[in-house]
Amino acid sequence: MTLLQVIVLSLIAVATAVLSGVIGMAGGVTLLSIMTFFLPWNVLIPIHGIAQMVSNGSRALFLKSHLHKKIFLWFCLGVPFGVLGAVFLVKSIDSKTLPLLLISVLILYVLFKPKKLPPLKLPIPLFAGVGLVAGFLGILVGATGPFQAVFFLRDDMSKEEIVSTKALCQLAVHFTKIPAFLALGFDYGEYWMLILGLSLASIVGSRIGVKLLGKISENFFIWLYKIALFAAVLRIYYKVLEGEGFI
Repeated sequence: MTLLQVIVLSLIAVATAVLSGVIGMAGGVTLLSIMTFFLPWNVLIPIHGIAQMVSNGSRALFLKSHLHKKIFLWFCLGVPFGVLGAVFLVKSIDSKTLPLLLISVLILYVLFKPKKLPPLKLPIPLFAGVGLVAGFLGILVGATGPFQAVFFLRDDMSKEEIVSTKALCQLAVHFTKIPAFLALGFDYGEYWMLILGLSLASIVGSRIGVKLLGKISENFFIWLYKIALFAAVLRIYYKVLEGEGFI
């Protein structure tokens, strides 16, 4: 990549990290979408994983006093098993349409379920299962934010708890991608300049986003959160119609 391309993507990474800092999601998939214009899929997913690992890690660090540690620990129990399964299966799975559609159905249930149906409020130990599926999807379709997001829309968590805990859970998924893609033969060193630029930009954007998060109300945050989820559904259907296998 040219230096100009690295600078452009880094500036975009600042903006998308701000978005994730305020809403707790949407920044990752937005960055992923834009990166598709610059990089092929086999390069895009590993590098995007590094950028998101730094973005989520810095966001969680800036909000560390709000972390829901039990959710994070249970989530982490499942992630390695999901990643391991994906590494063995990713080359044999030709179509990612089914998992993408399942994610969309899950999101639509949370957004539009009738009042008679139960909310998607899992007991904390079941976050191990969320971690397992997120680990699998992280290798298979890239950004797992929309999938994880539905499980954090809970009335027993503040906006800071949602953003910080979800960020740390996503960090766990992105971290496990590194050995997974190394095992699949990806050379991270070849793209060191882009990785460095995206990482520094993500930290700056996260800091700005967290500052803005503190200035909005809980109700406004939930409203933005739901809009971001609905946008994710529309994007999934667009990607399915286009025949692309990642979010």
